[in-house]
Amino acid sequence: MGNILIVEDDADTRYVLKAALESGRHACAAAASGAEGLALADSLTFDAVVLDMVLGDADGLTLLERLKTEDPGLPVVILTGHADVPSAVKAMKLGALDYLIKPFGNDELLLIMEKAVKERRLKREFDALRTHVKRAQGAEPVTGASREIKGVQALARQVASTDLTVILSGPSGSGKEVWAREIHRLSSRAGSPFVALDCGALPENLVESELFGYERGAFTGADRRKPGLFEAAYGGTLFLDEIANLTPGTQAKLLRVLEERRIRHLGGKKDIPVDTRVIVAANRDLPACIKEGSFREDLYHRLNQFTLRVPSLAERREDIPALAAFFLREAERLVNKKIDTISDAALAALQAYAWPGNVRELKNVIIRAALLSGGEIKPEHLGLGGTAPQCQPAAGQAPENFSLKENLRQARSETERRLIAAALAATGGNKLQAARLLGIDRKALYNKLKEYSIE
Repeated sequence: MGNILIVEDDADTRYVLKAALESGRHACAAAASGAEGLALADSLTFDAVVLDMVLGDADGLTLLERLKTEDPGLPVVILTGHADVPSAVKAMKLGALDYLIKPFGNDELLLIMEKAVKERRLKREFDALRTHVKRAQGAEPVTGASREIKGVQALARQVASTDLTVILSGPSGSGKEVWAREIHRLSSRAGSPFVALDCGALPENLVESELFGYERGAFTGADRRKPGLFEAAYGGTLFLDEIANLTPGTQAKLLRVLEERRIRHLGGKKDIPVDTRVIVAANRDLPACIKEGSFREDLYHRLNQFTLRVPSLAERREDIPALAAFFLREAERLVNKKIDTISDAALAALQAYAWPGNVRELKNVIIRAALLSGGEIKPEHLGLGGTAPQCQPAAGQAPENFSLKENLRQARSETERRLIAAALAATGGNKLQAARLLGIDRKALYNKLKEYSIE
């Protein structure tokens, strides 16, 4: 349960408080004076404090101010007598969570302390979430100088100065989330969190709880209250990727949030105001989804205040060298070795390739090439179809099978097998680290190991 500090100068009351709280499985530290309480608070971390209003060596309100100054998120519950209720109310205004009037029952005490401990832990989780999303902001900057990218940059700068809802369209892997982050970075909301959710990566029953949060008991396993991503992104930007994957019910709730700027936790009874800008992305044609009946037309029109199309990598080939150089620096960190350069032949191969996976594919190609290369990335390290040695017949010799599809399938299998073996060797057989190097999840790696019979 919780780690609780008791500050009470009466020995009998202090004993009763400690015994009652320990019966509720709380860990307790007891202080007989204000000075002792402050010393304990300075040296240990507590989930909550029980503080008597009247202490022999200090005023409870003064001590409360000191505690809240040192740790603003620390829940403090005040103990007071019948005649001192106005002081308890004043303490609430100074930041106390609640107060207990003497004499009180154990059940009342335990109920209030359970509330205090949960509030403390919820605040810590929320702060950790905000810290995480802030650290993730702008991790991959916009790179390139092509006419296409400069056009997108100009439009992003224009819409960033507004609070309009934005639809980012473009093929999968083209960098839509990068542009969502760029719009956030250029906006007046840049100092607040950027939070991203892939609507296609979670089961249908989890998307709503992630977006809107939930109350304790809202569903099986909901043993505590949890804020949603709209709250985590308060004052900032919420990016919803693969928006077309939302169920009709979730689409209806999202429309209501956009219209009213309020959310309601699953299992909750009250609305919570939110100040969050929404940017969405889809690699499916939303008007076509409307015709199919899988996407709400009213939600589309509410979202479509501004549309920004992100070009495919094939449309901006002149940006490939700059992108490759940027990803190479990241690859060096991931594979823990220095790569001097990308050869001219390798750059030519990169610019000649079709890039069906766009920027995401380029990033993974560079990381894998860095893993396989010595000090210079060469065409044979890229594994781009015909650049793999296995794909090239001997000079003057015609291949036995001219089927392009079959040859590409075989080349891909050989490249995958070779890269997986190299990743496992580089990580000492650590499958989780190997999966990260390869840019796939652990389950996908296990499937590949089974497919290729790799021990």
